[in-house]
Amino acid sequence: MKHRFAHEFEDDPRGGDFDVDLNAPKGARIQFDVNNADVWVSANRAGWLHLAKICAEMAMHSQFKAGYHFHRSRDWKDSDKPGHEVSFEMSPDEQID
Repeated sequence: MKHRFAHEFEDDPRGGDFDVDLNAPKGARIQFDVNNADVWVSANRAGWLHLAKICAEMAMHSQFKAGYHFHRSRDWKDSDKPGHEVSFEMSPDEQID
């Protein structure tokens, strides 16, 4: 069985700055956990698809520069407790040794 993933978004919308929609759609579940040194990411199908869309937009958006970042709680809600969150950051394209 073949599957195909396609996602379109507006890189420079007329109404203002681009903004990644971080809010998961209804029914999507995303959870991050840390056990000792292991990071565990768990999501249902809708959650994985949502993460894939966010990752694609971060990679493809022309205005996201190194240092762009956002934070979410471990259950993918708005983060309001520093230190108890998951952070996503755009790193530089060049490899740092």
